[in-house]
Amino acid sequence: MGKRLQLDYVNVHDVRFGSETSLADGVLTINKEELLQTAASDLFGSLDIQLVRPGENCRILGIHDVMQPRCKADHPEESYPGIWGKLAPMGEGRTVALKGVVVSDIYYAKCNIKYYLDMGGPCAKYSNFSRHFHICLDATPGEGVSDASYAEALKHASLSINVHLAKLAINMKPDESEVFEREPIPSEKKLPKVAYLVTHMASHDTWNFLYYGQSALNFLPIVVQPTEILDGAMVWRYWEPNYYLQNEVYIKELMKRHGKDLEFVGVVFANNVMKIDAKDTMGMIAATLCKDTLQADCVMLNKSGMGHCQLDSALTFNWCQRLGMTTVLNLSAVSNDQPGDMLVIADPKVDAVINSGRNWDLDHPRVERLVGEKTNVPCLLGVDPWGPFKHTTNFCYQGIWSQLGDYYMTTDSDIRQEVQKND
Repeated sequence: MGKRLQLDYVNVHDVRFGSETSLADGVLTINKEELLQTAASDLFGSLDIQLVRPGENCRILGIHDVMQPRCKADHPEESYPGIWGKLAPMGEGRTVALKGVVVSDIYYAKCNIKYYLDMGGPCAKYSNFSRHFHICLDATPGEGVSDASYAEALKHASLSINVHLAKLAINMKPDESEVFEREPIPSEKKLPKVAYLVTHMASHDTWNFLYYGQSALNFLPIVVQPTEILDGAMVWRYWEPNYYLQNEVYIKELMKRHGKDLEFVGVVFANNVMKIDAKDTMGMIAATLCKDTLQADCVMLNKSGMGHCQLDSALTFNWCQRLGMTTVLNLSAVSNDQPGDMLVIADPKVDAVINSGRNWDLDHPRVERLVGEKTNVPCLLGVDPWGPFKHTTNFCYQGIWSQLGDYYMTTDSDIRQEVQKND
């Protein structure tokens, strides 16, 4: 049926620079020079590591990826296999994670969507990432280095830091553990069989995802183990924060409900394609995998990406329904108090849609500190990034919502929000 994955979390309550990298009593101490050596690459023009605290009067610019430090407990060298680590099947065994701290990448390559984040002040509450300590990897591309090579080097450096820090928790008693396993369900229970089908964005080299290190460009839809996704087999290359893959809300929910009110039969994922006829074909193949391979009665549809992936999902929705499977689609920030504000499909047959998240117009005050000041964030062109300014959060504000359904009001709700104190 499936693999057994145990995730052990060690809580981090403070992060600071010091003479020796260590983790004790919830305090993560980092030797900065050691971390710089861990992340070093000849493809970088400059390299720095910066720490930002929850509640700090700081705005992070160009924050394009956010990840929770994790590694395989028994074989750290196999963490993120094919992407960073040695090739090995993922999704089983024990993985350790640091909770309350993230590794964040500041992205300098050209890109029409870049994000910013307020760590303190009135806008901080609109992102779950403002609750975390940020270890910011601030690396610029070297002269003549292509965007694709820079993105690859930046992600390799980020994952090197990620595993380097997570290894500190391998022999520690976890503060919390989660176990994910799909055990066989007796036929007499007659639970509805639910498949999870996701279209992820893969349109070009830097807006792409990797599965065991292989580019999703030209992938056909495939069946994967749910725990593989939670365990680092798949990594986005600068579309959404990989934190949302590590903590994939729909996979976790379906795993937890397996054997109770549904039978979770597995995951099918497809990549976004750019031609209409190819979209319809991919949708048919993915739906057929759910019906004929996974024997699903129902399909939970999801996507990461913008309008193209909405269209992919709509076509796939219709194929699932045509094949006799009851289908529901998650779309982020659509059909809320202003119907259709981000909706690009208008098919009356797509009639079961979950809205996860919404956009806001936020007033950003002036801050005392900027991280990534020279990243050239397109949504802030003509705006003084120090503030004050007013801006809509749509594809600008990091962590307000995820394409996959995470929402700042529910994600990491157990981590306390730091309130900025006025002197």
